[in-house]
Amino acid sequence: MKFYYAPMEGITLYPLRNIHREVFGEWVDSYFTPFLTASHTHHFKNREKADVLPEKNTAFNGSLKQIVPQIMAANSENFTWAAGEMKKLGYDEVNLNLGCPAPTVVNRHKGAGLLAEPEYLDRMLSEIFDAVSGKETFPEISLKTRLGFSDPKEAEALMKIYAGYPVKELIIHARVREDYYAGAPRLDEFKEAVSAYRAAGGKADISYNGNIVDIASFERIKNELGIDASCSETQMGEVSSVMIGRGLLSDPSLVRQLKGGSALLPDELKRYLAKLYDAYAGYIPEDRNVIFKMLEHWAYLHVHFKDSDKCLKQIRKSRSRAEYHAAVNNIFAECEFV
Repeated sequence: MKFYYAPMEGITLYPLRNIHREVFGEWVDSYFTPFLTASHTHHFKNREKADVLPEKNTAFNGSLKQIVPQIMAANSENFTWAAGEMKKLGYDEVNLNLGCPAPTVVNRHKGAGLLAEPEYLDRMLSEIFDAVSGKETFPEISLKTRLGFSDPKEAEALMKIYAGYPVKELIIHARVREDYYAGAPRLDEFKEAVSAYRAAGGKADISYNGNIVDIASFERIKNELGIDASCSETQMGEVSSVMIGRGLLSDPSLVRQLKGGSALLPDELKRYLAKLYDAYAGYIPEDRNVIFKMLEHWAYLHVHFKDSDKCLKQIRKSRSRAEYHAAVNNIFAECEFV
C-alpha cells in the first residue's frame, strides 16, 4: 500500500517537505503540494511558484517523482496552462483540486465548487483530456474529489463522469463539501462511490482520504473498507493508497509505524523540530513569524507531552529564537513523552 502526505494550505510547503523527507520521508511515497492557483493571467503567485521549483526541493535528490503539484483551476484553459508549466519544471503528475471546501474557493467555481456543477465539470474534464491526450508536454493527471457538494448521493453521477477519463488516480475524501472536515468520514458512501466508479468503467487507482490520524483510526478504517494493506499493488483490491494530513502533523513518524516501523522517539522529534525551525527561518523573515509557523505544528504535536499546558504557554509566549528554543528544551525536559 502507498501512503501520501496530504496537501495542506500554508503548511506542507517545501520547508516541511524537505525536512520530513530528510528525517521520516523514506516511508512516504508521495508529497502533494498545497494548491497552485491557475489564474486567467497565466502567471503563478511568486510564493506558489517558488514552492515547486526543483532547486527548492533539496531533499529529493534531484528527482521530483515523489512530489505532486496540486492545481486549483476554474476552467480547462487555465488548468492545461498550469499543467504544462509543471511539466516544464520536470513533474510527471499533477493533481486537480476538486475538494477544497473554503467559501473563497467555492464561490469562484473552483475546488469543491465544481462538484455542484457536474455538467460543467464534465465539459471541463473533456476539454482538459482532449488538450493533453497523447502529448508528452503534459504530465499525467490525478483528481482529488469529495463525495459530493451537499449530499453523498451526488457521488454516483460524479463517479460516472470521472470514469469517462484516463485519470491516473482518483483520490476520494470521504466527506461532502458541506461536511468541511468535521464529523466521521462517510465510509459506506465511500464504498458505494468506488463501486459506482468501477461499474461505470473507471480504471484508475483509488486512494482513500479522511480522518487517518493514528494507528487505531487507520486500522478501523482499513477494516471497515476491507483494505488489505499487506498486498502488493498487483494484488490490491479497491484501495491502493491512503492520504494522510493531520495525522502526520501530530506524529511525523506515523507512516513508518503503519508500515511496521518503530514509534516516534523524543530525540528524533526534537531533531525534527530543530531542523524545521531552521528551514522556516530561511523561508520566513523575522523570528516571531517563524515561531508563529512552528506554533501551527505545536497545535498538533502537544499530544505527545503529558501535563504540558505550562510549557506550551512558554512556547507560545516566545518572541525570539533563543526564547523559543529554551521553551522547547524545557517541554522535552519537564514533560513525560507519550
